[in-house]
Amino acid sequence: MSCEYFADKGMKIDGNYWLVHPQTGVAWNNTSIEDFKQAYQAQQIVLAEERLKADKAEQLAAIKEAVFNKLNDEQWRVQKAQEHLLMAELAGDQAEMGLSKAHLAELLSQREQLRLASDEAEQALADISTYEELKEFTFDVNISL
Repeated sequence: MSCEYFADKGMKIDGNYWLVHPQTGVAWNNTSIEDFKQAYQAQQIVLAEERLKADKAEQLAAIKEAVFNKLNDEQWRVQKAQEHLLMAELAGDQAEMGLSKAHLAELLSQREQLRLASDEAEQALADISTYEELKEFTFDVNISL
């Protein structure tokens, strides 16, 4: 948005022309023009910061939701590995227990890798300070699980 003064049309504020100050109703003068422009610019900075903060919060929520859903969708693999381990323990098959434990450990390790990747993405998101950085930021939940 913009704020610009024209002697013949008045102050153009966000595409609308104002012959008088929109808050006081008094005709524009050099002092009111400069004061309004400074206040407008400060307001735009605050609004941009609030938008960036809100967009970052939205992105953070999307990361958390995606990771939660991915972990939840893959939980059946962990349960299956636990069941195989339990069957091997009940059967007393040492070789199968070793394989089952290794498979379960691998699955749990992959899940932890996703959590760590999520933590890193959340930290990177927290460090973002401009919209350009936010536009370039990506997080793919589909790391190999």
